[in-house]
Amino acid sequence: MVPSFLLGPESWFGVAHVLERLRQDVVVTPTHRTTPRHDDHIEPWLEAVIASVPEPTDMPMVVVAHSASTPRLALIADRLLELGHGVSSIIAVNGRTPEDGVVPTERDSPFMDTLDALERPDGYLPPWHRWWGPMISDMLPDDAARERVLSEAKPVPRAVFDQPIPAPKLPGEVGLGYLALGEMYRPSFRQAREEGWATTRLGGEHLHMVVDPVTVTGALVSLAGRSIDRW
Repeated sequence: MVPSFLLGPESWFGVAHVLERLRQDVVVTPTHRTTPRHDDHIEPWLEAVIASVPEPTDMPMVVVAHSASTPRLALIADRLLELGHGVSSIIAVNGRTPEDGVVPTERDSPFMDTLDALERPDGYLPPWHRWWGPMISDMLPDDAARERVLSEAKPVPRAVFDQPIPAPKLPGEVGLGYLALGEMYRPSFRQAREEGWATTRLGGEHLHMVVDPVTVTGALVSLAGRSIDRW
């Protein structure tokens, strides 16, 4: 389970605990951050994600990523396959689907303008939750949960969003699933469905996996099965 690189592992811990009660082995990956001085903001992060995964076993894994990390899903799965892991499916949760060589801001001028306005003189963006103001209380109405999750949100370099993201072509037997939380990523949800991904939409907001981990876990388990069955 890969958190958005704008947040941290706490965003997935609730779902991880539910999966563990279902006797599933779960890894929630760390968040590795770079500085504006780095030329490559993807490879160091990818290495940290891969390093957190145990040695390959006979059991294939499902790779789940949230939000800003979803365009990197194919890259993660490809690296795991290179290292001898089995990957049965990838599931994107409320983010863009992987597209090879796409710069995150190049197809979204308003988003680029927002980031430009937020960029500090030191080249960093403020922590993610400061982008949204009072909307954060709607996403995470519980004070304790909000404090846990947002304490892991740190400044990230503005340049992170200017780097093209590789998306290697995955073997056909790797299933593709997309879970939408609310309406924030409606175009990406529609694109995934049109491209043949197994899709599910839940109500709630962008961090619904923190608010209702049981329902989100059920949706992920169902998607993992459906994404494989489509072949």
